[in-house]
Amino acid sequence: MISVEEQIKEAAAPDEANVPITAGRKSAARRSIFWLQVVAFLLGLALLVYIINRVGVQPIFDALAQIGFGLFAILAINGARHLIRAVALRVAVPPEHRHFNVWQAFTTRLGGEAVSFLTFTGPVLGEATKAALLRKRVTLVTAAQALVVDNLLYNLSVALFILSGACVMLATYRVPRPVFYALLVIAVSAFLTLFGVVFALSRRVMPASALIKWLIVKGFKRRALLARREHILRVEGHFYHFYRHRRGAFFNIVALDLLSHASSVFEVYVTLRMLGFRPATAAPFVIESLTKVINFVFGFVPGTIGVYESGNVVILKRLGFAAATGLALALVRKAAIIFWTVVGLAILATRTVPTATRRVIARHPRLQTAMDNLVFSNIAHRPARTLVSIFGVGIGVLLIVFTVGLSHGVLRERGRREASIGAEIMLRAPGTRGLFNSQGFLMPVGHAAELARIEGVRAAVPLGQMADTAEGGFGSHIIDGINYDEYAAMSGIHLVEGSKLTAGDVAIVDTEWVKEHKGAHVGDTVKVYERPFRIVGVYEPPGGGRIKIPLATMQEQVGTEDRCASILVAAQNPAAQDAVAERIHQAFPDDQIIFTRDLPELYAAGVPALNIFIDVIVAVAAAISMLVILLAMYTTVTERTRQIGILKALGMSNAMIAWVIEQEALLVSVLGVVVGLILTFGARFALQRASTLVVEIEPRWVLVSLLIGLLGGTIGALYPALRAARQDAVDALSYE
Repeated sequence: MISVEEQIKEAAAPDEANVPITAGRKSAARRSIFWLQVVAFLLGLALLVYIINRVGVQPIFDALAQIGFGLFAILAINGARHLIRAVALRVAVPPEHRHFNVWQAFTTRLGGEAVSFLTFTGPVLGEATKAALLRKRVTLVTAAQALVVDNLLYNLSVALFILSGACVMLATYRVPRPVFYALLVIAVSAFLTLFGVVFALSRRVMPASALIKWLIVKGFKRRALLARREHILRVEGHFYHFYRHRRGAFFNIVALDLLSHASSVFEVYVTLRMLGFRPATAAPFVIESLTKVINFVFGFVPGTIGVYESGNVVILKRLGFAAATGLALALVRKAAIIFWTVVGLAILATRTVPTATRRVIARHPRLQTAMDNLVFSNIAHRPARTLVSIFGVGIGVLLIVFTVGLSHGVLRERGRREASIGAEIMLRAPGTRGLFNSQGFLMPVGHAAELARIEGVRAAVPLGQMADTAEGGFGSHIIDGINYDEYAAMSGIHLVEGSKLTAGDVAIVDTEWVKEHKGAHVGDTVKVYERPFRIVGVYEPPGGGRIKIPLATMQEQVGTEDRCASILVAAQNPAAQDAVAERIHQAFPDDQIIFTRDLPELYAAGVPALNIFIDVIVAVAAAISMLVILLAMYTTVTERTRQIGILKALGMSNAMIAWVIEQEALLVSVLGVVVGLILTFGARFALQRASTLVVEIEPRWVLVSLLIGLLGGTIGALYPALRAARQDAVDALSYE
């Protein structure tokens, strides 16, 4: 090894062989690396799809559903790790150059990490982005040196963390021989790395530069290494200088890096607890340390997509967890990373988009002309107010599309469940009104035996059905009263757990109800008719009401013996159900006949109160859109009174001025409709993943929301437009 001073002197001396790599070779090398990373990304994506396919989508969603709002805690922990690293970056900058606070360091880190995560260049462009974001407060050279020190110390802390994690796993868990040797190699590699750094710092030698010199002497990549030799020497020299002259900051950064690793371990522990596990103290530590090995080895894969998730699956399976748990852990943590990446992109946008926009406009006169008009100028110079207006219209669209979709979706879903009970025909007593039974039980149970004797009828089963207040006191749910053996023979339901219905206050529930009520199982109670019913079984497939009780118990509750709400009729040949219905009509001419195939649409259209409710929602949404646009355009006209006066003085007609105001309102309305639809699809996805509710986005109501948004915007801007058009040019020019 050679000392620092000797190495610097040698690098300063001219070297006739130090010929720079040509631009053509550099360009070819960059292209090769880019395409290799593209291939790695595609292979990683394919690996992720394969893992998800092997594990199954439903177990993953079940695991993620357990996280729920706990995701916000995971986001906070992940953000705290970024904050700790931001403090470390600030400490790495010398105090005399530290002209930025922790918040600015935090936003700088988020912006750089977003670039590192999303681009194929990874940390190279990410670290350059951080230096660029700090350049207004710190010189580029100082920022680059601080980033180098911060990253080198972080990598050393990673080596220490990996070494300790491998040792903990070897000491705590019994692993197969191949895994044992792999962990041993990892531990030895990490130890040698740390030992080499400590030795170099204590003896003041520069191992990287010495290694490059040796490779050059041996003729290995001579031209490339000669071109980079001086840069590596400067990096090593600054690192040694930092250690010698700022030793307190050196160890403070190491401590902060170790604290960031501790936050990662805590994140793993919290996530596993949310997934329903009580992991041993060593498990999260081992998981995070081995995850860092994966991130280090496969750092060339953009976003470590595929390898990160599959690595978590392998690690957790080795520790005794299910594959779905490993994949869920990886996806939750990746979601936190993506969240802060989006925040970082937003920070980059606020820093770069305005400047870039001004440059583009300055280079293109046509764009400058377009931006000078009242419409685009107002939107560009009042972004906050424009965003509020867009979201105001978007909320109106959300009210219409989501509310209607939820109402119709829930009703159609109930109709589909009613239609999937193995019967083609539903027979109801004369005088029964509506689809929701509220008149009590009117149909004699004895009709079922008579119906069973009609030609073409396979089975006729009495059904009791009543609405009951939902748990929590909000809304209602449907309870079915059945004779289990008859109903099961007709519908094909079977028990997956527990026993069938007998007599008394007992109930069976379907598998969807169990998923919705996390932790529910046989032996628990469910509240029906204001009293507890014991759950004795879980059945599938779902059909009809999600809770079923004995028909006799429901008859006793209603106070009508030997009567039911309807009789379900199953045809021997479902294709001949119309002919069977005709025979039933001849035998029971006064009874109501409903085909179960029609139930989804009948439920969606058969609730008069729902139509009134939808009309009210549409009116409210239109009012919101109109008032938001009215306020925004009125403020615009008031602020731009002088500009309007100039336009009138230059000869612009009243109609043209009014049309400019209407143009801005229409543009904001269109953007609001788009944002509203995005919010609707987002809310739909979240609701359907968190519950059994169904939201159906209907194209007809999307078109209605578009028309209402445009109409509301047009009407809302009408008064401000007319006010602008009626202004006197002289008064407008003198307005202050």
